[in-house]
Amino acid sequence: MALHRFQAMNSQFFTKGLHEGAQAMAESWITVVEEKLSRFNPRSELSQMNRSAGQPFSASTLLYEVMAEANRYYEATDGLFNPYMGHVIRELGYSGTFESLAEKPAHAKPVFAANPFDCEQPLILDPGTRALTLNLKLAVDLGGFAKGWSAHQLSLMIQHAGVRSGAIGAGGDIALWGVPDEGWSVGIGDPWETSRDLMTLRVRYPAGIATSNTVRRQWKDSAGHSRHHIIHPRTGAPVESDLAQVTLFAPNLADAEVYAKCVLLLGREQGFEWLAGNHPACAAVGVLHDGSIRTVGAIGQYAEERGLCV
Repeated sequence: MALHRFQAMNSQFFTKGLHEGAQAMAESWITVVEEKLSRFNPRSELSQMNRSAGQPFSASTLLYEVMAEANRYYEATDGLFNPYMGHVIRELGYSGTFESLAEKPAHAKPVFAANPFDCEQPLILDPGTRALTLNLKLAVDLGGFAKGWSAHQLSLMIQHAGVRSGAIGAGGDIALWGVPDEGWSVGIGDPWETSRDLMTLRVRYPAGIATSNTVRRQWKDSAGHSRHHIIHPRTGAPVESDLAQVTLFAPNLADAEVYAKCVLLLGREQGFEWLAGNHPACAAVGVLHDGSIRTVGAIGQYAEERGLCV
């Protein structure tokens, strides 16, 4: 079946191997998710929850489930994955889409010099009433997690509808299931040249694949300083990592999205050790700032390398 593309969440989405009904399901689901979870839309449910910080907010099933999952990852990673950095990100100048930031400099406050995040319980969840009580001092920004989570949920829905093999791409994140005999060809992109792949892998097993990098999503503040969107929760500033990019392979896409960001935050040595010690079912391809490539974990559990591009 033909490749199916559509635009959503300021990203390019695609599906492969889906019939027209499943393609329509994909566009409808992602549209609903974007309407509810965009922090750039003041009418979205996420924005309404942020404005209700300090008070119980009656959430839809979708918002409650994504926040419960995001909070679970926040606790499981000891805050390395932190969806509660909305105010920090806005103060750094990331207050609109990258298209809008490209049109004019972002007005940003000075970078924090101390830990900006000190909150023992950022969110109270009440599963009985689906109420979410966000700490009064915080705002939620789900960032790339919204794309990864929504694509993973979509893959489960489509499989439940009887599609045994398919692929969903969500702005660099990919969910693969029921891999066909020839496998899936997946390129590890060059962080600095979007039209070029550094490596091509033949993926022969179901996987969630997510890429996080500090190069492509950048903006300049009003002082002319470059900023990027990967914010370290322990400094409140754009992370300074020896890794320019991390592509992570995991059993599901939500895991891949979260762990890719964690490895990038920690850097090659500590991040690779963290991944191998805590998530041995995962594997990662890291690109350093000099362009060299390093891997950790059993990439062979997911894919066969077809060659490096030089």
